[in-house]
Amino acid sequence: MKRTKIRIGFVADYLNSEYSECLVSGITTCCKERNVELLIYQIGKIKPYITASGHDYQFLAISSQINEKNVDGMIISSGTQLHGMSKSAYTSYLRSYKPLKIVSLANEIPGIPSIVCDAKKSLEAMVAYLVKEQGCKKFGIMSVESDSKEMNQRTDIIKEALKKNNISSSNIVLWKSNFHYASAYGILNDYYSKKKNRFNFDAIIAMNDDLAFACMDFCAQRANLRVPEDIVITGFDDMQRASFCTPSLTTINQQVYYQGYAAARTLINQINCEEVPEVQLIEAKAILRESTAKNKNSKKQFDPQDCISFDLAQTEGANNRFTVTEWFNKRQQVFQAAQMDAYIQDDLVLEKVGSRITNQISAFGIQAAAVVLYDQPAEFKKPFEYFNLPEKARLVSCYDYALKEKSSKLHLPLEFNPNEEILPEGCLDFTGEGFVAISLFRNAIQYGYILLKRGNFDTSVYDLIAKAVSIQIDESFEYSMHIKTKVAVTEGYNIINEVTHIDYLTGLKNHKGFMELGDTALKYSEAMGQGGLILYFDLKNLNKINDEFGHAAGDLAIKTFAGILKNHFRSNDIIARLNGDKFAVISPGLTIDNYKKIKSKIEDECQEMKSKLLQPYAIAFKPDFVMFPSLKYGYSIKGLMEKFTSPAEYK
Repeated sequence: MKRTKIRIGFVADYLNSEYSECLVSGITTCCKERNVELLIYQIGKIKPYITASGHDYQFLAISSQINEKNVDGMIISSGTQLHGMSKSAYTSYLRSYKPLKIVSLANEIPGIPSIVCDAKKSLEAMVAYLVKEQGCKKFGIMSVESDSKEMNQRTDIIKEALKKNNISSSNIVLWKSNFHYASAYGILNDYYSKKKNRFNFDAIIAMNDDLAFACMDFCAQRANLRVPEDIVITGFDDMQRASFCTPSLTTINQQVYYQGYAAARTLINQINCEEVPEVQLIEAKAILRESTAKNKNSKKQFDPQDCISFDLAQTEGANNRFTVTEWFNKRQQVFQAAQMDAYIQDDLVLEKVGSRITNQISAFGIQAAAVVLYDQPAEFKKPFEYFNLPEKARLVSCYDYALKEKSSKLHLPLEFNPNEEILPEGCLDFTGEGFVAISLFRNAIQYGYILLKRGNFDTSVYDLIAKAVSIQIDESFEYSMHIKTKVAVTEGYNIINEVTHIDYLTGLKNHKGFMELGDTALKYSEAMGQGGLILYFDLKNLNKINDEFGHAAGDLAIKTFAGILKNHFRSNDIIARLNGDKFAVISPGLTIDNYKKIKSKIEDECQEMKSKLLQPYAIAFKPDFVMFPSLKYGYSIKGLMEKFTSPAEYK
């Protein structure tokens, strides 16, 4: 049956970002005003980064449902995709969606109506403010290594603006990171070390807020510089955190909500055969906050423009966009969604999994949802460009409180052809907030897809629910394939594996366990864009204890120190006894500042143990650490451990 309303699609890489959330909010507002249905597709990266690990390429399978049978047109978030592929390859990819009407967000694509943020004036105004009002003369630019024309233009605008304000190139240092906090922090740390702890900058301009936060933390933790008294720092994006961190962050607001609204309005007009502009510019605005309020007694040489505004009262709570109540609610939502996998995992045959999923998703508060499973799971061990939909699929879970009477009469599982339509006609009401569509996969196996009604939830929730459902389906599928036999074999293997990876004296990981599990942990950190520390502890006086008090005393000292380490690190940190008196810890997310606090507590507890154990000796250790990722070894555990095993070779 032909749709009676216009339905548009919004295509994003991932939904768990403030950028996507703001775009969705603008698009949804316009759709409600125009009585248009909305489908939101999370497709991941069209061209995954070469260094990426995991199976995120599997998200792309849902893009097979982006066609004229399901939507009348689509808005695609181009900026995030062009960080990982060339513009020509991306343009060619978009042509595959013809004859759908398309609108591009963030980047201008030839022949496609595009909504583009113009940050030139705001960046120029911000640079002028830093030079004229704050007296900045020596600048660092934290840029990014990317094929994105937008990112490269942003850097060029800043450099040209500095030149116009008589800042010579000799007073500008350009760094290139990989978009993430840990990368920027590591780059500054390496620079600081090479310059023998000299860091004489007046300002750092970062390409996004996350990089700016890394710069702020580095200045405070390593360079002993105060923001803004000693150095000023700016970002780009105006993340919610920027307005209420201390000090609040000067940044560029891209008017993302209005970009989303303009994109939806343009697409709807295009579908209605109205003429639309080829390119629409949404002017960004510089938001000046405390991180650049260095010069309190300036000469007021700066003349504020329309593209710049002062927002210095944010940390006092006067105008915060993101209230504590809202933060608490979103935190609870994300926590509840993260726990779903623990609630719904069970030994269920596939025939019963649908009702379990329906109960759990509806209990979460989602107003409508549907789960579709392919007749046969499909395995993809490598990234693909297009997913061929199978001819048969089953609707195994479906409910919609807006269609309560009709939903109750559905006889599930319901078999249909997903090539004809994303769902059998009339199963869900697509009006209102719209639906999020996400592929269901586990590792290399594609199982189907899920549709979730949008509501007052953090955008991360939908992805977390999809992951939990994928886990349940995977578990149920394996169980249906005689999972009990497989579990018995696996348990036997795990017992053997445990023996070969555990230190007999302390119960910690041994050297082999540390290197193997550590390699996996660092690969996961790399995929998450997360940094951290590898810590090294060398017991100083173990040989003396063995010689003077016997090996039983030495064993007690080793076990005591192992217990102290367990007390001060998290369950997800990897703690190991590498050999006799050598211990190591891998702690993702640990900062140098927190490491210093933990080290001090360990030292205190070692001293306390002397009196508690009534022993005539104290436990002492020599500490060391290395940050990951490092410039030379990245996330390689073998390379990073060379600092401790072969310090002369670690440069």
